[in-house]
Amino acid sequence: MPLRFPFACWLGLSILLVLSLTACEKEELSTFSGSGKRPVYLPLSALDDIKNLPPQPVGLTGPIFLRDTLFFMLEQKKGIHVFNVKDSANVTALTFFQIPAVTDFSIAGNRLYADSWRDLVTLNISNLYDIRLLDRQKDVFSPLLFPPLYSGFFECVDESKGAVVGWEDALLDDARCTTIQ
Repeated sequence: MPLRFPFACWLGLSILLVLSLTACEKEELSTFSGSGKRPVYLPLSALDDIKNLPPQPVGLTGPIFLRDTLFFMLEQKKGIHVFNVKDSANVTALTFFQIPAVTDFSIAGNRLYADSWRDLVTLNISNLYDIRLLDRQKDVFSPLLFPPLYSGFFECVDESKGAVVGWEDALLDDARCTTIQ
């Protein structure tokens, strides 16, 4: 009588065989020297610098939120503009919420929820001119560690240097990261 193995045994042996064939030494990536992108860092200690500022110039914007006559507009990696849009012919800039390394936000009642690098911050915005940090939950998000909408070589992110708040053109020396497949 032939020896029979249950399907689970065959599956387990097959997986073990595949893993043993792919468990070769990691190939050293070739390096690149030339024009590319380099991360711009903000010290992690600066992430706690959440505060009101006077209205700021509008630059690289992102998500928006409308609540009654208030219009909230994200400024990528910097914070949130707040405008009064009651009179659409006379929109008024009210204040700016500085939230370092922010890329997205939402509002529920008098609470604003925003990402700040890897963290989720909750702010009390009942007084638009005196926002208060209510909570910071650490390591909730996985931020992009490569330049968005870019194809080419870049300096790999070193998270020990801080939060990435932008990318700049640079001459790279021995770059190992790329968005090119």
